[in-house]
Formats: sequence, structure tokens, C-alpha cells
Amino acid sequence: MSMEDSSNAGTNWSLGAAMGAAVGASACCTIPLVLVSLGVGGAWIGSLTALAPYRWIFVTLAFTALGYAVYNEWRLSRQPDCNCETAFSSAARRSLLGVGALGVLALVVSPWLVASSPGAATQQAQSAVGQDAIDEAPDVPASFQQVVLTVKGMTCAACPKTVATALKDVDGVYSVDATYEPPEAVVRFDPDETSVGALTQATRSAGFSSHPKSPS
Repeated sequence: MSMEDSSNAGTNWSLGAAMGAAVGASACCTIPLVLVSLGVGGAWIGSLTALAPYRWIFVTLAFTALGYAVYNEWRLSRQPDCNCETAFSSAARRSLLGVGALGVLALVVSPWLVASSPGAATQQAQSAVGQDAIDEAPDVPASFQQVVLTVKGMTCAACPKTVATALKDVDGVYSVDATYEPPEAVVRFDPDETSVGALTQATRSAGFSSHPKSPS
């Protein structure tokens, strides 16, 4: 194996490691949302959210491996061109590195991209005011009910979107407002089509246990 082939292998290996670590960094937040959006559920998803405390390790590994790939490519660019055959041309290798770097960055920042904005989260939190919210909301049948669920297991600002996605898939649910702080979901639903038990089962299938909030 030539020196250039060895360097190419080093770049490819480090770029693959960066992508793998970036996937690990998004496993606690973005991947559960994608799975729930695709209709894949199960209490086992909660094991993914449990990775949140270790996210910084995956982020560090991702950027370290990506940095090595960039350094290796820079080192290759300073070597004189050779007429030897390689698996990738320099242009193809740099294009692959650029696409890979964008993929790593997108995965790492994805939890913030999918999270609700602070303003939206504040408005959602203010909406958790009990049955009066239904009476004031337009076009909501009087027979509909509202429940405030206390949700356990949310680890970041992206988790409420996963919870809301799971609840909205339940037949009979009219609207969902989920927040990270406080960890709650305000659900308006048709009691003739679903029940509070079905709602808590939906959050459990998304990896988050929940129960109706006790009146203060």
C-alpha cells in the first residue's frame, strides 16, 4: 500500500468515526423523534434518551475525528502529486470530506434545530391553565376534554417535540402543547375516541412515561 493510499484510508476511517460519533450525539434527541415520526415505538426508545448525559463525549469524539480527517487532507494537499492509482481522486476525496463534515455538523446541532423556540415554549407553558383553555379556544367542541400530563424522561428541549408527535398520532387528539420546562404535555382530545390511558400509553411507546398532573 502506498503512502497516499494509507493517508486516504486514514481520512476515510476518521470521517466514518466522526459520523458514527455524531449519530451517537443525536441518539438521545433526534433519533427518537425520527423513529416516532416513522411510527416506530417502544419503551426501548427510553434507553436512547438515557444517553443524554454522555452526549458531550460523542460530540467531542465527532469533532476530534473530523479534525483529524481535515488535518490529514491538509497534509495530503502539501505533498507533490504522484501518478499512482488511488481509490479516490483528490477532488472526490475533498468533496466527500466536505459532505461528511456537513453531515457531522447537522447531526450534532440537530437537537437545537428541532427544538421549539424559547418564545414558543413560553407560550405553550402558559397554555397549561386547565379546562378554561378549551373554553377560550375557537372551533373546539364543548365535549372535548383537556388533560395535563407530567412527562418523565425528557432530557433536552427537543424531547417535547417527540412527545407531541407521539400524542398527535393518537386518534381523537385535537391538539398538543408539550414543554421541557415544566416537563408537561397539555392534550385536548375527544373522550369518545380516546382516553387518558391511551395518551399515557402513547408517551410510553415513545420512551417517556407520563401521568395526569395532580391539581395544585
